[in-house]
Amino acid sequence: MPGEPLVELRGLTVRTRSRTLVSDIDVDVRAGQVTALVGPSGVGKSLTARCLMGLVDVDPGLAGGSLRYPGLEADRDWYRDHLGGGRSEMQRLARETSALRGSFFTYAPQVAASALNPGRTIGRQVVLAMARRTPPVEDPGREVRGLLAEVGLAPRTAGSLPQELSGGQCQRAALAVAIAPHPSVVVADEPETGLDPILRRGIIELLVRVCRDRGCGLLLISHHEDTVTRIADIVVRFGTPEGIDA
Repeated sequence: MPGEPLVELRGLTVRTRSRTLVSDIDVDVRAGQVTALVGPSGVGKSLTARCLMGLVDVDPGLAGGSLRYPGLEADRDWYRDHLGGGRSEMQRLARETSALRGSFFTYAPQVAASALNPGRTIGRQVVLAMARRTPPVEDPGREVRGLLAEVGLAPRTAGSLPQELSGGQCQRAALAVAIAPHPSVVVADEPETGLDPILRRGIIELLVRVCRDRGCGLLLISHHEDTVTRIADIVVRFGTPEGIDA
C-alpha cells in the first residue's frame, strides 16, 4: 500500500569512546516514497543508514533510539535490548537482523562496481539475488531478462562481466541486483558518485521510478540538494551540531 510505514527510526544517537557520531536522528521510510538523507561528507548519513539496517559497527555504539519495522513486527523495538551494551550487543543486534539484509533491505553502495562480483556474470549475480525470494522463481532466465529490461539494459548484458560495462551500465546492473529479491526497502548510498551530471540525473530518476513502480521505499543518501529537492518525499538534513565532532 503506497505510504505504508516500513521503517521508523527515532532518536538515534551513536557514540564512540571519544565522540558522538550522530545525535537524536529520526528517519521514516514509507512504501513507494523516497526518503533522502542529505548533508556534507562526514556527518553520519551512511552510518545512520547502516544503523537503520541493524548494523552498528562502532564501540560502544547505540546510546539512544528506537527502531521499528511496522510491516514485520509492529510492536518490536529492535534496539531496546541493546542500548548501551557496547560491542557485544552491537554484534548481537547485527545477528538478529542479518536475515533482513538482502531480503527486506537491499543496499547499493557509492561505487556500483564494488557491489558486483568481478568473477561472475551480471545474469548470474541477478539469479543469486533472486534466490532470496520466497517462493522461488519458476523461470529465472525470463526473470533476469525482465529485470535487465526494467533498468534499461539489453538482454545480452546477462552474459557480461562487470568490467566489460561502462560506469552507467554498472549502476543499472547493481540496481537490477538490488531489486531482484523484491525488497521492501532499497538503500542507495550516493549512487551519483563519479557520474557526469546528465548520467547522474538519469540514474537517480531510474532509481525513483523503479522503486515507486514496485512500491518499495527508497532511502537515498546524497549531498546534492538539487537532487533531493526534485525527488524526495521525506528529507532528513544532517549538520554538525554544536559540540559534536563529525
